Amino acid sequence: MPSTTYHASDFVQAAERLSVAMTVGTDGQQALQEIAPGSTITLDFKDLVGASATVEEFHRRFPVDAVVATDDETTVLGATVSEALGLAHNPVEAVLLTRSKLNLRRALDDARLPSPGYQVVDLGSGFASRSKKERISRLDTAVQEVLKSAGNSADGISFPCVLKPTFLSASRGVIRADDTDSFHQAVLRVGDILHEEFAAGGGSTESHLILVEDYVPGVEYAIEAIMANGSVYPLALFDKPDPLEGPYFEETIYVTPSRACLETQREIVTAIEKAVATLGLREGPMHAEVRVNQNGVHIIDLAARAMGGLCPRVLKFDNGVSLEELILRHALGKHCDLSPQNHRAGGVMMLPIPAAGVFRRVRGVNAARGCQAIS
Repeated sequence: MPSTTYHASDFVQAAERLSVAMTVGTDGQQALQEIAPGSTITLDFKDLVGASATVEEFHRRFPVDAVVATDDETTVLGATVSEALGLAHNPVEAVLLTRSKLNLRRALDDARLPSPGYQVVDLGSGFASRSKKERISRLDTAVQEVLKSAGNSADGISFPCVLKPTFLSASRGVIRADDTDSFHQAVLRVGDILHEEFAAGGGSTESHLILVEDYVPGVEYAIEAIMANGSVYPLALFDKPDPLEGPYFEETIYVTPSRACLETQREIVTAIEKAVATLGLREGPMHAEVRVNQNGVHIIDLAARAMGGLCPRVLKFDNGVSLEELILRHALGKHCDLSPQNHRAGGVMMLPIPAAGVFRRVRGVNAARGCQAIS
């Protein structure tokens, strides 16, 4: 798990409840690593070969029974390591498809599954590392070329559309454009985000690409599931009560169980099952976003990991079992109840950020905790 993950304490607690010894593989050297051998291991997530070799050496001294990737940054490495150790895993090629929104879109499109039409803005190799002047020049040129080609092609960009980086999560850099002016401004903003991510050490081989998708109107849902031997076991379907129409798409409220009719729920699950089969995913947690309208279920995104942040805490299954405990049980081959919707009702609110600034304090926490069923 990345050193910046939100998931650490919840997975540690889940392992303790299962009486399972857990080793944390992370990208940061831990202060007590020498004192507590076997408890942590330092890995370079971007060096798949080197990190896998490190884990194989570790496995010879401290046998590993299961590998779980907690965040986007670790899903490919988790599959690579599991393959090397002969453990149940997703094919590396399948996970790679989920790590690139462009490759995901291509795979779903090739399989003729409902998903947004798309185009790609290529800013040229090395874009994210260029000076601001060079970046702006490339961005302006790219916009002109894309809009010019769109005007000469029936398959070109249509408005409204949605621009996004191909490798980020949590709706970062996802912006709606309704005309050429807002398209230009969105490209400039996404370009800045690509540079900021590169400067912070989190870039990608696709840091020069911007994905442009047709805007899909409709009601948005999120689905949480566990995959076992290629089958999808839905755990929760979340409604998103706030309309996500842009220009930005920051997450706000998730509520479960869903109020969607049973037919819509079945259609969502069927669409996810087809997508999972198309991608070749087989094992472990899965989180997806879909939009539903009169034309059916459109897959917006799909990841081979659990939902992000602290959101999993809203899910409590029979006997108080957490999502993290279910994930560990499945990874270890232990019995776990994967019955759909086998959890209590709940919701989570991710506080929107109204403006740039310095976060200093939150008021009203104790009052909120005093409300029944608020945690």
